[in-house]
Amino acid sequence: MKFLLFVSSLSAAVVPLSGSAATYAPWLSQIGISESILSAASWGKGQVLGVVDTGITPGNQAFAAGQVSQALSSCAAVNFRCSNGYMDDNSHGTAVAAIAAANKVSPFTVNTGGYKVTAGSVIGVAPDANIFAEKVLNAAGSGYSNDVANGLKKAADAGASVINLSLTFGNSSDLVAAINYAASKGAFIVWAGGNSAQTLLNGANTTGLTAAAISHLVLAGSVAPNNSKSSFSNTPGAGSLVDTSNTKASYATRWIVAPGESILAPSVTSGANAWGAWSGTSMAAPVVSGSLMLLQSAWPILKTNGTTANLLLATATDLGSKGADASFGSGLVNLATAFQPYGPLTVTQANGKVIAVSSLTGSLISGGALGPLASVQSKLTSYTAFDGYARNFTVNLSNLIKSSSGTASLNPLPSNTNTGPATMKLADGGELAVMRMEAGVGDAGFGAVNNGQKKVIGYATLTDREGTTTGFGYGFSSRYAQAKALYGNSELAVLSHSLESTTPAAYAQGGGLYAFGSALNANTRYAVSWSGTPLRNAEGIASVQPAWAAPEANQVSFGISREIDERLTLGATYGVLTEKHGLLGNTYEVESAVSLGSAHVSQHLTLSLGYAFSLTSTLLLEAGLAHAPGSSANGLISDISSMDARSFGATWASRSLWHKEDRLSLTVQQPLRVNSGSATLVTPLVDSTTGVASFSHERVSLIPAGRELDFRLTYDVPVSHDSQLSLQASLRRDVSQIEGNHDASLGMNWLKRF
Repeated sequence: MKFLLFVSSLSAAVVPLSGSAATYAPWLSQIGISESILSAASWGKGQVLGVVDTGITPGNQAFAAGQVSQALSSCAAVNFRCSNGYMDDNSHGTAVAAIAAANKVSPFTVNTGGYKVTAGSVIGVAPDANIFAEKVLNAAGSGYSNDVANGLKKAADAGASVINLSLTFGNSSDLVAAINYAASKGAFIVWAGGNSAQTLLNGANTTGLTAAAISHLVLAGSVAPNNSKSSFSNTPGAGSLVDTSNTKASYATRWIVAPGESILAPSVTSGANAWGAWSGTSMAAPVVSGSLMLLQSAWPILKTNGTTANLLLATATDLGSKGADASFGSGLVNLATAFQPYGPLTVTQANGKVIAVSSLTGSLISGGALGPLASVQSKLTSYTAFDGYARNFTVNLSNLIKSSSGTASLNPLPSNTNTGPATMKLADGGELAVMRMEAGVGDAGFGAVNNGQKKVIGYATLTDREGTTTGFGYGFSSRYAQAKALYGNSELAVLSHSLESTTPAAYAQGGGLYAFGSALNANTRYAVSWSGTPLRNAEGIASVQPAWAAPEANQVSFGISREIDERLTLGATYGVLTEKHGLLGNTYEVESAVSLGSAHVSQHLTLSLGYAFSLTSTLLLEAGLAHAPGSSANGLISDISSMDARSFGATWASRSLWHKEDRLSLTVQQPLRVNSGSATLVTPLVDSTTGVASFSHERVSLIPAGRELDFRLTYDVPVSHDSQLSLQASLRRDVSQIEGNHDASLGMNWLKRF
């Protein structure tokens, strides 16, 4: 059985011409179209609209040359002969095509209905989409269901991504079969809801559709400029689309409303340059069709997955009762919302785990030998995440890596006086050295505050008259104790302490420390040492309880030194650094998205040369090498190659220059810096044709762009028997291995004992 069908427009009043310029037609602004949306969607480029209607006049001034394909357009009618082929001899089909995809702007200013259209306004929803006609309605705007069914199938075969039917919706078997066929080809079908001011099909269900066909079908109702329902527009009512498995989808869930009153479009039968103010659900339908094309142009994955219509319906502005209702269906087309992420944005880690971007935290603290990980941060600045519809969005994840020292700034006071701990000679010929202070939250990273109570931290070294040294402490740097154990010489120990950052041992500090050194013979000493970093809570605050058994990081080292003569001392130290939550000083949570793996074990070798120019003038040179083996991770970083790092330092001190107890020191050092190594970053790739995402593994260098170099000049002089003055000048280049991150300081400390 075939049914007689008609176009779904009510009127087309011809309007006069006028002059000047604007941007977008008001009905486009009504559905949220903006410059950013059209730009993101490439103005609909690459989309093909099949207009099953009264035909199209391809040379109309609304279209760009060649925009309407003559090769794809045809007469699809089977009950009448198209005397003019696919050419429009009614005006309706050309108007529908222009509303969906007119490439040219409005040539005039006009007030029509509740809208003012200014000359120069964009009037087509998807201006760069391609169009073709399947003529199924005669000059009077009527045709039979089998004409429409044939046109629908031909449009699908011609490759239409969206098929617009601005004519009466029918549920005859031939139309149902044609909808199923078009949907199986991947086309989305937009059908005008009708202009009888009644419920669709008087509440009758539509049966026989496949589930895929229902997900590809959208029914369009009309609203006025103020978003009220057009008086003529049908409503979805209580009827349903029933698929072949007897699952129901109410018409309301597939119904969306769009502007359909006084829409400016060509009226070709009134003259080559004539325009009309068109009203009807016929006009709302191409607004919906154009919206689908914009979404698919921006995200091809929507067409690939067959979810474009579902997204448009899900993001509509609710106008009636909450949810899909019998009057407005899902609501008003809202492209501003549709072009935003729907549901949580997610990223996929190396282990395949999908994690919401909102749950990612800044969990890698940079600043060790790897510096700020600038190359990794650069990739994370424009990283690809996906929403609930598998659409790709660019997100900035660079805040996952936080710098431990930020931008360098001027420090007006010296950070230390570079004189080492307080020492005292013992009656038996030994020596005791002690460093003690109170620490709270944030004090050098050592210690914590509980209920406002500060923790006492420090260390002590005891050297007996045979030269055996034992050092221990908590919450402080172990460098002095280690150097004292190695050299047995207090001056070399103080100088070594000023070269703190030249070995990986600097990354296992703040917890317990122990050092022991003794003479092998008259000229040779050996030393062993251990130090650890305390456990920290979620805020990064160190525990007040010693973490002897399970430090976050710990290092053990063995060193040997030899006095070549009374002036020259050579030393070598081999050590192993174990980091549970870090790699050469960059710390993180092992399960975080920017983890660098777990349980890193690095080896390091430090060579030193001490030279005494005189009893009061000494030079210490150090050079360090470190090696960390490769490891794997399961976050956005999948693996880390083996890496090597280097450091060097030189420090000179002279006493009794201008005062019996003064001290002048000069230090130059390059902290440990990685000079080879890379990481593999999981990088999403999106196919430009299908939108399907795949994941590549991109190698990213871990070599810092900056090379930190520190200079410090310190002068200490007693002012009286109970006070001391310290003057310090320092200059640091590429602080924390951050290129261009420089600082300088010039200051003075005055210490008085009471």
